[in-house]
Amino acid sequence: MKSFFTPHQEKLLNKLNIQNWFDLLLHLPVRYEDRTKITDIQDLKDNAFSQVLGKVIDVDIVFRGKRNLVVHLEDGCGDQISLRYLHFYPNQKAQFKVGKYVLAAGNVRKNLITTEIIHPETAVFNAQEVVLPENLTPIYSVTSGLGQKNIYRLINKALEFASSQKLLNFEILNHKSKTDGVNLLDSLYAIHQPNKNCDLQELNYFSTIFHQHIKYAELLSQQLYLKLSKDEFKNQKSKIFTLKNNNLKDSILNSLPFKLTESQEQVIHEIESDMSSGKVMHRLLQGDVGSGKTIVAIIVSTLILNNEYQVAFMAPTEILANQHFKKIKELFQSTDVRVELLTGSIKGRKRNEIIDDIESGKIHYVIGTHALFQDNIYFKKLGLCIIDEQHRFGVKQRLDLMSKGKKDGHQPHLLMMSATPIPRTLSMSYFADLEVSTLSELPKDRVPIVTKLVRDSRRKELMQMLKNELNNDNQIYWVCPLVEESEKLTLSDAVNTYEEFISFIPKEMVGIIHGRMKDQEKDEVMSKYLQKKIKLLVATTVIEVGVDVPNASFMVIEHAERMGLSQLHQLRGRVGRGAKKSTCILIFKENLSELAKQRLKIIYENQDGFLIAENDLKIRGPGEMIGTRQSGVPGLRIANLVEDADLVKEVSDYSGNAIKSNKPAAHRFVEFWFQDKNYLRI
Repeated sequence: MKSFFTPHQEKLLNKLNIQNWFDLLLHLPVRYEDRTKITDIQDLKDNAFSQVLGKVIDVDIVFRGKRNLVVHLEDGCGDQISLRYLHFYPNQKAQFKVGKYVLAAGNVRKNLITTEIIHPETAVFNAQEVVLPENLTPIYSVTSGLGQKNIYRLINKALEFASSQKLLNFEILNHKSKTDGVNLLDSLYAIHQPNKNCDLQELNYFSTIFHQHIKYAELLSQQLYLKLSKDEFKNQKSKIFTLKNNNLKDSILNSLPFKLTESQEQVIHEIESDMSSGKVMHRLLQGDVGSGKTIVAIIVSTLILNNEYQVAFMAPTEILANQHFKKIKELFQSTDVRVELLTGSIKGRKRNEIIDDIESGKIHYVIGTHALFQDNIYFKKLGLCIIDEQHRFGVKQRLDLMSKGKKDGHQPHLLMMSATPIPRTLSMSYFADLEVSTLSELPKDRVPIVTKLVRDSRRKELMQMLKNELNNDNQIYWVCPLVEESEKLTLSDAVNTYEEFISFIPKEMVGIIHGRMKDQEKDEVMSKYLQKKIKLLVATTVIEVGVDVPNASFMVIEHAERMGLSQLHQLRGRVGRGAKKSTCILIFKENLSELAKQRLKIIYENQDGFLIAENDLKIRGPGEMIGTRQSGVPGLRIANLVEDADLVKEVSDYSGNAIKSNKPAAHRFVEFWFQDKNYLRI
């Protein structure tokens, strides 16, 4: 990577989880815009992305609760449009001088009185003639300091590099290239530099033949990895952990204020049988939101600790790691087990002491984040790696953690946990070569969440009603799909919703959290919410996987009709984690399609995440975009197990034969995809 990017670019790209030039090519556009043409103002349609060209006739700063910059344009037909900026710099007004021409692109808002674009992208010219692009414009997920133009230039550089070096020709994909009529390089070029004649809807729905080809390649890399690593595991040995006299387990079970479900007991038996067999365990623990996966992981870890080996428990965020640490430390407080936390924010002498004590074996149970991957961290006798929310970690990261446990010659066991529902039919096909345990029931004391459907026209009324909930000492989540109005869809955004709330609720009671905030900022907000300092949290879907807030008993999700059912179910699971009766309100727009009605009916009537995923799979149409791209499978960035069920089966059927017919080619493909020749070093 260092030879391809500058150090500064490398640092910025790392924030987007881009480690090398191939990661960059797989950083696909989140959507596309057609900037190859200009639309007359009189032909603009409400809620449609458009590009207009007009002369500046007036610029003004108006007050609508706060200062707005408004630029008025007039096109050659004499029709007018306003460009509105809710957030602007002091010198921004000066660039829009009367008489200049402005090319503006964005989502149009149109009613009987006004036509406007909120936060458009603009270019200012002295004359009316402008040069338009020949291709559709890809829009990428970016980060501060690395905008659209810069990332586009880097991706084009990577495409030229791959083409000149002939790096994307794989014999294991030849059969698919013949069937599709395109290869991997063709597909990447077509997706990053789409011709203006391409179907814009297919591009935005990830359903072009080019997207399908890349999805197939990605799914194949995963299947080959799973099958090849499974073969490798057969030759790996682990210590035989004896089940007898496990006083730690008895101590934990006796301290619990509840009884384990039959499903939990069955899964514990499966995991303990694996770890006492002498063979390396590589098991995925699936469980619906609130099914008790964490306590299962803690109980099975007593087998490792009782045999005087260490346990590493990894979480995706510091606040989640902190929560696990407190729970685990409390459970082991009356034992000799030393439990410690290691995250990026622990520094200096304390950090060095923890690292030394891990290596010497003085620390028996360590909970951490990505900090556990660091090269200077070694375990004396690592027996079990537990990875929470495993889809948040790549394959290489898991291998890095497991490789830290080979000092005594034994391979540590691996237990991955996921709350992302994967339909059972797909799980059987995709994880055919991976051991899977499923928690199929919720604890009996879990209070069902009441789900309600509310029309968007009652939004203001609902916001006022929440004041009463806050007065009753309840905590509330209000979930908005997007962060700012300048995003493609004119959905309610977190920033404006937050400002609406603080206009009639004390500001110190309201918080906001979204994906563009730094991790430290997000952790601080969630900590205040946990401590009840914040009573109402306005959030985007970053809270989908997060901490337990037992006092949170009320959630509102805006534009529920646009979200995937699995995502809605995950969000809903953030409430109902305490003893209080909990409610989740799904706000939807009028005039829903039949498919949208069916899908909202499923989430309204069901609380079983796996059943919801199965039903979602049954009703979706070919190429239907059903929401979140979160796949629930480690390393999947583009494909989605539910949306791409047909491809999953095709890949699953092909991968086994591919290994038998040409194992070296399978190895080469997986090594390249993961950019790691040592991907099987476990």
